[in-house]
Amino acid sequence: MNPVDLFLLVIASIFVIGVIGELIFEKTDVPDVVWLILVGILIGPVFGWVSRDALVQIAPYFGALTLVIVLFDGGTELRLRDLGRAAPKASFLAILSFTLSSFAVAAVSMGAHAIGMLETWGWLQAITLGAIVGGSSSVVIMPALSRAKLDDKLSNLVNIESALTDVLCVVVAGACVQIHLSQSADAAAAAITLGKSFAVGLGVGAAAGFLALLVLRKIRKSQFGYPLVLGGLLVLYVLINNLQGSSALGILTASVIVGNAPSLANSVGMRKDTGLSRGFRNTHDQITFIIKSFFFTFIGAMLAPPWSLIFLGVLLGLVLLAARVPAVMTLAAAAKIPPAQRNLVIVSMPRGMAAGVLAMIPAAVDPSMPGTEILPVVVFACVFTTILIFAVGFPMTKAKLTAAEPPASPDDADVDAPAALSDAPAALSDAPAALSDAPETPATTATASEESATASEDTATASEQFATASEQSATTQAPAIPEAGAPPAPTPPPLPPMVGTPPATPPVIPSPSDPDGP
Repeated sequence: MNPVDLFLLVIASIFVIGVIGELIFEKTDVPDVVWLILVGILIGPVFGWVSRDALVQIAPYFGALTLVIVLFDGGTELRLRDLGRAAPKASFLAILSFTLSSFAVAAVSMGAHAIGMLETWGWLQAITLGAIVGGSSSVVIMPALSRAKLDDKLSNLVNIESALTDVLCVVVAGACVQIHLSQSADAAAAAITLGKSFAVGLGVGAAAGFLALLVLRKIRKSQFGYPLVLGGLLVLYVLINNLQGSSALGILTASVIVGNAPSLANSVGMRKDTGLSRGFRNTHDQITFIIKSFFFTFIGAMLAPPWSLIFLGVLLGLVLLAARVPAVMTLAAAAKIPPAQRNLVIVSMPRGMAAGVLAMIPAAVDPSMPGTEILPVVVFACVFTTILIFAVGFPMTKAKLTAAEPPASPDDADVDAPAALSDAPAALSDAPAALSDAPETPATTATASEESATASEDTATASEQFATASEQSATTQAPAIPEAGAPPAPTPPPLPPMVGTPPATPPVIPSPSDPDGP
């Protein structure tokens, strides 16, 4: 088989496995990325269809592009209102879990250096490795929790924690590389370098995000909106990097502003429809699926000997699980989280795309940093181990959590009927507003038709809710109707007239001409 045909078959297989993995995910709660990594192992180390040396050459380019996609996806999913509600607990868990995980991994890696497993190694490399794998992956966790339909408070806690630890991983690992580049042994000089990197990334990213609010008003319904936004993010990455700032922090800041565009635009007096359209979201979901499929297959293909490094990665995955337990137990004791929910939070610790991308960044940014060549194999083995722990533990803890939840009361429907009656007219009143967003130009006919159909579905759903609620209200208030064939209920005897009660029929008073009169 010629190389072109083999290349096309591999690409087709990755897409098919990705779709099948999504279907299996919906049925079994086993993450689809497990199958993608296994495919990568087959086409790489097992059959040798993909050369590891070729993958190493494209890794920096593929890693930078994937990092932009991952940060944009995670940033646009963060909602400021959710951050305000779940931020205290999620921030506490994110910081504590990241700190314990990073130092535990750094300590174990220094132990591996002491026994000769890692030759060119030091505390800066150890902390960099700990920061790379210190946080859970929002790309793996968020789809799992959205399909699991868990309690909103629990889902928001884990989702926001994973998003925040993604940020911590990117920022701290990038700071370690910047410190090595600046050759700043002095703590004060290193702190100044780190502060400058954060300030440039945050400032330029925020400026780009608010500028995007103005641009999104013009391209919201354009079919070329997504390529323009993605191109702008790539330019922003290069700009901040050349200004010696944190490119990852800048991309994330701009993405959070874009994701919260409607509420931010309303607060400054702009139109509420400023933001990402439904078509934009659909396109981004497809691009994210393609990038995710390729990247986790890439991780599997890179899992090649030496076996000592793979063993070290597996060991670090188990260390991460052990380090997460005290962090979650501390939060559970402070916030009084039930044991079933606590166990689910413990196993929600898979590492993913952010860790995999960061494993390739140090070698691309600072080739002079010792030990960066071994990072991909160690980190990819660690990522695969944590995903397997999540794949096994999540369905088990979810089943126990579902069994521990109290059954719904049969009176809930009757109690909620008045609320449904009051909410249905509001939903019906909102439907014309959605229909009013119809296109004004022929270029947006497809998008407008889709939005109009969605609004019609919303109207029908609201009408059904109103009818159902009316039936429930009638059931709770109307008198019982006797069944057919049942004997009639006995009629109570009439009450005797009370004293002084006027007669039912007034007496007849004879006229004066009546001969029978007095």
